[in-house]
Parts: sequence; C-alpha cells; structure tokens
Amino acid sequence: MINSRKAIALMVSVVLCILAVTPFALAINRFDWGVVLLLVAPLLVWLLLRAGRAMERWARNEDRTPPPDPDFPDDPP
Repeated sequence: MINSRKAIALMVSVVLCILAVTPFALAINRFDWGVVLLLVAPLLVWLLLRAGRAMERWARNEDRTPPPDPDFPDDPP
C-alpha cells in the first residue's frame, strides 16, 4: 500500500515541474530574447532537483541534515 505522503509529494512535484518548465520552454521558443534563458536552464534544473529532494525527505519524514558519511566518521577508533 502506498503511503499518502508519498503520493502527495509525487503529485506536488509533478505539478511544480509542469508549472516551472512549461512557461520556461514556451518563452524560449516564442521570444527572440528567450535564447538567453538557456543560460538560466541549469539553475532551473538544479532548483527543481533540490525541490524534489525536499519533497522526498518530507514524504519519508526525515530530518533536513544529511546522513553522516561512513568514509569520514566523527570519532576515529
């Protein structure tokens, strides 16, 4: 059975991507100055990936801090 938080996070993420990418792509396609937006595209993708990770953490009910790196433990033996 799918968790309702995961379903909500997935729906919100898909709607966010559609609302962000559609006008962006239409502006690139329609306007002459839209080609300049190609320089902003990596930033948009990075922001959408960060939002997706935040939604995943929310869906799994995890805290914001990343897990400790096993290669660099805080307390050496």
